[in-house]
Formats: sequence, C-alpha cells, structure tokens
Amino acid sequence: MKKSVFMLLAIIATIAFSCSKDAKINRRIDGEWKVVSVGGVPLPIDESVTFKFIKDDKLTGDGTLTETWDSGSYTTPFTYTVGSEKIIFVMDGSSEVLTVLTYEKDKLELIDSDSDVWVLDPK
Repeated sequence: MKKSVFMLLAIIATIAFSCSKDAKINRRIDGEWKVVSVGGVPLPIDESVTFKFIKDDKLTGDGTLTETWDSGSYTTPFTYTVGSEKIIFVMDGSSEVLTVLTYEKDKLELIDSDSDVWVLDPK
C-alpha cells in the first residue's frame, strides 16, 4: 500500500513540475527573438530571421516568423503549444516540433528535427 501511494505521489509531482516548467518556458519566450545561428553557422549579414511569440495562456500562443534578406522580406503567422519542454509550431498547415535546450531571458536554444541547434537572442 505504501509503495502504491508513493508511486502515485511521484507521478503527480512529475506532472505538476513538468507543466510548470512548460509554463515558465512560455512566459520566457513571450516577445521577439532574433535567430543568431542555425547548426553552429551564423546567419549571413544580409539575412535575418525573427520569431515573435505572443502568449495566449499558460501553454499556447500565436506568433509570426519574419525572414528578411537583401531583396525583401516575408512574414508567416503561426500558432504554438509548449509541452514536455518542446515547442510545437503549426504554420501553413504543417507542424514542426523544436526541443527547448535553453530558455533564459537573454538566450533561447532550440533543436529541430534535423538535430540542428537554433540559437536566438531577444530582439
């Protein structure tokens, strides 16, 4: 009996702490972030990529991805959900999952499905 109660408490604690960690990620990413490098390669000087996260509630939000280069720019809207230390983007009818490696006030690091690390700084 003691063992099953302990296991139940451990499961509840794990769920509670992971949810609060995801909510903390969502609070920290709220705002604009400029991509510094992808896969260890800095973006060319004449290009920029910016994510703008707008938190809706604890674990979801909307945003835009703006890509700018010397001949113009393009902005794509997206929605996102934070869960299990991952950010799930839905953009143009498809989804992309990025794993959160670091989420600090002055640095965000994400890993994409190709195992490339995206380094972002607040704008």
